[in-house]
Amino acid sequence: MNDTIKAPIVLTLICSAVCGLLALGNHLTKDKIAAAESQAIQDSLANAFGEAEYTTLDLQFDGVNQLFSNPDGTTIFDITTSGYEKNSQHLLIGIDENGEVSAISFVSISDSPTQSKKVQETAFLSQFIGQSEVNETYDAIAGATKSSDGVHTAVTRALNIYCNHKEEILHGKDN
Repeated sequence: MNDTIKAPIVLTLICSAVCGLLALGNHLTKDKIAAAESQAIQDSLANAFGEAEYTTLDLQFDGVNQLFSNPDGTTIFDITTSGYEKNSQHLLIGIDENGEVSAISFVSISDSPTQSKKVQETAFLSQFIGQSEVNETYDAIAGATKSSDGVHTAVTRALNIYCNHKEEILHGKDN
């Protein structure tokens, strides 16, 4: 067989085999990964909002992975946003029945360890607690500005959606 034909055929076979192995790996691990992600969300819900029966609301909004509610009337927004890296912050933002941010919890964060630690500190997050309106200004953390921006973006998104769709969200809790 001619070498000019043989090399592309061998390369195609190798690529096909690797693709098959990747597909098999995905098939074998996708359920475990989904279960781990679900458990991480449940753990974050319990840590930030207490042990309760959380209801998943059947509503969809741009930029929101899913919505939960708990018996005390809090609406919890599951939001993934970009910090230093694209889609590096997965947060839960709670808005209480008065329309105020009541808690912020990280499901995961993959910014650098230093930046991740800083934006998860109560000293930084507390500036958002109690907000009922979007505040364009906030105190970003020096050296972690992009990570700070990611948290601000998540809080802003949750407040905007809650304020603009409050009746729909509250009605969704009743169903």
